[in-house]
Amino acid sequence: MEQTPPKSFVQGSGLGHDEGLSEYAAHIQSKDSCRLHAKLGNAFFEEENGRAWLLRGVNLSGSSKFPRYPVPVPSHVRGDAFLGARRKDGRQVGRNQESPKSVPLHESSPDMGGNDALHHDVVDDGGDGLDLKNESKGDRISFIGRPFELDEADEHLARLRHWGFRLIRWVVTWEAIEHEGPGKYDREFLEYTVKALLKAKEYGFKVIIDFHQDVWSRYSGGSGAPLWTFHLAGLDPHHFHATGAAAVHNALPESEPMPRMVWLTNYYKLACATMFTLFYAGTQLAPRCNLLVGIDKDNSKGTKVHLQDFLQDHFLGAIRALADSIHGCRDDGGQPLLEDSVVLGYDSWNEPSCGWIGLDRLDVLPEQHDLRQGDMPTPFQTMLLGQGFPVTDVATYRLELVGPIKTGSRTIDPSLSMSTANRDGSRSPVTAWLDKKSQEEYDALYGIQRDVEYPTAGECLWAQHGVWSVQERKILQQDYFAVGPRSHSDSTDRPRIRWVEDHWMHFARRVTTVVREVHKTAILFLEPPVYVPPPNLIGETSDCSPKPESINSVGEAVSVKDEPLTLNMVYTPHHYDDLVLLTKRYLGWVNIDLLGLSRGRHKSLMGSVVLGKRATESLFGQQIKEIQSECYQRLGKRPVLIGETGLHFDVGLGAKHQAGNTVQSPAGGQGKKPSKRQSWFQSLLGRGSDTPQCDESSPSQQNALARSKSTPLSSSSTHHPGILSKQFQQAFDNILNGLDGALVHYTLWNYTIENDAAYGDGWNGENLSLYSKSTLPPSSQPSCSSGNGKVDYAFNQDSKHPLDVGGRAVEQFCRPYPVATIGRPIRVMFDRHLHVFRLWTVSTTRRSSDMSNRLGGDLAINSPPDVGQTWTEIYVPRIHFLGRKHCTVRVSDGSWEWDEVRQLLFWRYADIQDDVVMVEGREGIETTDEHEHWLEIVRR
Repeated sequence: MEQTPPKSFVQGSGLGHDEGLSEYAAHIQSKDSCRLHAKLGNAFFEEENGRAWLLRGVNLSGSSKFPRYPVPVPSHVRGDAFLGARRKDGRQVGRNQESPKSVPLHESSPDMGGNDALHHDVVDDGGDGLDLKNESKGDRISFIGRPFELDEADEHLARLRHWGFRLIRWVVTWEAIEHEGPGKYDREFLEYTVKALLKAKEYGFKVIIDFHQDVWSRYSGGSGAPLWTFHLAGLDPHHFHATGAAAVHNALPESEPMPRMVWLTNYYKLACATMFTLFYAGTQLAPRCNLLVGIDKDNSKGTKVHLQDFLQDHFLGAIRALADSIHGCRDDGGQPLLEDSVVLGYDSWNEPSCGWIGLDRLDVLPEQHDLRQGDMPTPFQTMLLGQGFPVTDVATYRLELVGPIKTGSRTIDPSLSMSTANRDGSRSPVTAWLDKKSQEEYDALYGIQRDVEYPTAGECLWAQHGVWSVQERKILQQDYFAVGPRSHSDSTDRPRIRWVEDHWMHFARRVTTVVREVHKTAILFLEPPVYVPPPNLIGETSDCSPKPESINSVGEAVSVKDEPLTLNMVYTPHHYDDLVLLTKRYLGWVNIDLLGLSRGRHKSLMGSVVLGKRATESLFGQQIKEIQSECYQRLGKRPVLIGETGLHFDVGLGAKHQAGNTVQSPAGGQGKKPSKRQSWFQSLLGRGSDTPQCDESSPSQQNALARSKSTPLSSSSTHHPGILSKQFQQAFDNILNGLDGALVHYTLWNYTIENDAAYGDGWNGENLSLYSKSTLPPSSQPSCSSGNGKVDYAFNQDSKHPLDVGGRAVEQFCRPYPVATIGRPIRVMFDRHLHVFRLWTVSTTRRSSDMSNRLGGDLAINSPPDVGQTWTEIYVPRIHFLGRKHCTVRVSDGSWEWDEVRQLLFWRYADIQDDVVMVEGREGIETTDEHEHWLEIVRR
């Protein structure tokens, strides 16, 4: 059922009818608008008065990957809601012909006509060819309401602040801004985003803008780029499933199960690999792909632009459109309301991929393609399939606790899945490439033409660039993507293409330049490709087209051309416990060091196996420290923020209780049963158990489990997100303790408002949301034992809070930590089972002999500013520490105050004062004194 955006799009409201929540929200709303700096030589964010900030936060939100209107389209929704159907005489069979309605006009338009230009109907003339009114359904959508409707904002922001988070990684996709077509921005979504960010400001949040993608786009099984990008590349998303060009849950037949974590394999398949290759290195590897833009009505010659430049320019244009909207949000005096005080900066791009750039061979699965699940065609096989040719020996894999295991091979024949009818009634093979008529109609819709040398429609563009022969079905140049095209007379060695140095970094520089043209003091959150170490950038400068000025770390205007690339930069890699993430199992005695494998410390996957309880528990923390060390060596000492980490909340629960394992079928059909060999292997590794492993389950949980065992698999009631297994708790503790041990900043993935029991986050079977609307109340949570036999009473009657309702594993991720420290923190330790928190800090005073002589040996001290900024501020969650009546607080020195409502403890050192004035002189000799301090909180 189609929905219209509510009036809350403009108005917004409070937490609703629960006055208790509204009253509490008032206590934690904050007008704090201090600016934070990222300076070379400091691992922490620095406040204006010198306090060191340790940022902890969350990604908001997983549902921002797919649109909200006219209907939400999570990855398990199949049929026309995902991708508009074509008429049977157009190109595609098996779909209905009902035309979609345009996205409704929003209340933000005074005359209800403000978005006519963006959400118009494309008129169908009734003739042959594409039904563009139906076909463009994927373009006419709206992401308004992502991550939340404005009238729900207070509840969710209050909850996140209650849980101690101060940072939000704000998920936005290119598609959300420019889904209608090239250059057509959804201004209403931009307005909505500004309003939503202003709500975040009310709660004192800092925000990173994350331009998000996964395997390029929703239409290739992930998220990110709009539909029209495929059309410009000549690709046909309607045929990706039939040709194996992408594994897309939305495109699966109704009766087929949705394979777990298969979306990651799309990085290696035709659709995604082609788009990333064109995006980063198209001018070098696909030189014939030139477009003509800016053609006038007389059809005179337009400007020639390569597809790579066209795609990059439009993506950067979408970033610029959002940055402009944020920049334009100002008070009556012209002062910015969001820049710096809320929006710290921008991510360079989420989890970028090299596509096929750098591949030496096309007839084997490359070693770097180590994530193997389901069908795994080689690069050449996926090109053959894309052209409609059957392939007989496509390898198949299954993920197990020892890594991917090859299970055999199978034949894929696109013509058996689906075939097209030509206008004369004959049948043609299905290809992943648009036919000529369709391509011309899309080009007319988007206002472009193609250069005369552009590859012919309907045929693989890589074949037309000399990579392989369609007629002979053989590879012509194995190392094409490693060295570029060769001529017949070219026998000399050619330099290898360096994707990171020559292509990815160049684009990251372009992002930096575009953002800082608008937001001059923006922090660049540099995100490297997954499992790729940071490039050595010490001494590097931006080589993009310079703009007049930027601002350096001390507030001085400098030329962008001369600005060091590392200035005002934070290193923002992602890191997960991938084996547990992919298999949803944790045994506690075995894991795989994939980071070490990627760095060459292990020669094989089997060589990277880690055995032993202590080794597996400490592995994640060791990897985080290695990532931190790599940053310091290559980028200089600076803040390291783990942009994504987390865990499926259904780890260890067994298939019946795991999100995404529901088969949508009118007959309630079941998934395939495992073979005897599979069953034996699963039993060996402890797999296949459908019962969650909790030490003690509450009666409500036991009843829920009993009900689930008697319920068909197709029913959502078989899934209970309130149930957490011991496997999950142990693995999640490893992650969180590892992050604590390294003192890195992080944003957990993720908080999804729509998370439910059956489908988790609503995206490819993932179930990592800290919140679920169908979670059991905290009072019904199991009391799971700690390793020392003591019972964890995290959710007892004294500690529960209304905002904890809906939370999952709150007692684990809701942890005490130093928010802002006088000096800097040097170590934190938290034991959630014993309810003990310890913090060690060091503060520094600097003395100048010149200053001391003139002041009679005393330090010059500023008048103390606001008390809250001259004390070390520590978040102390009530879920673990119920207040001073129930806890013992010990400090090495000084005094403390505990604001139990805001869950903050303020600590002021005794032996030094803050804000020492620095008096620098040519003859003065400066000395530095360091003072160590400690604090301990123990729950009695």
